[in-house]
Amino acid sequence: MPRLVLEVADTKIEFPACPEAGAGAAGLSLGKAEGNDLVADSKQTSRRHATIEFRHNDFFLVDASTNGTYVQTEDEQVTLVHRGKIRLWGAGWISLGQPLSMGQPIHFRQVERS
Repeated sequence: MPRLVLEVADTKIEFPACPEAGAGAAGLSLGKAEGNDLVADSKQTSRRHATIEFRHNDFFLVDASTNGTYVQTEDEQVTLVHRGKIRLWGAGWISLGQPLSMGQPIHFRQVERS
C-alpha cells in the first residue's frame, strides 16, 4: 500500500493509506488554524484550507478554501484547485492560497510501503 510523505521547513508527515494504520488515516487537514495536521500561517491560507484523502487507491487533495491551492505534479504542470479536488501522484509541490513561487510550498512524494 502506498503512503504520502509531506515536507515543509522542518516538518515531515507520513500519511498512511490504509484506515487500520491508526490516527490520521482518514485524511490530513491543511490550514492556518491550530488543530490542523499541517499548519501554514499566511494571509492567503484559510483556517481549514484543504484536506488530503485516500480514495480508491489514490491520494487526492480536496480544496475548501477562499483562495485555492496550487499543485505542481511530477510532469511540472501547475494546476489551481479551487473548491475541487486533484489526484496527487509521484512527487510535486503544494502551495496554499498563493502561487508556488511565493511563500513556502509543501513538497509531497508518494512512496510504496516497505
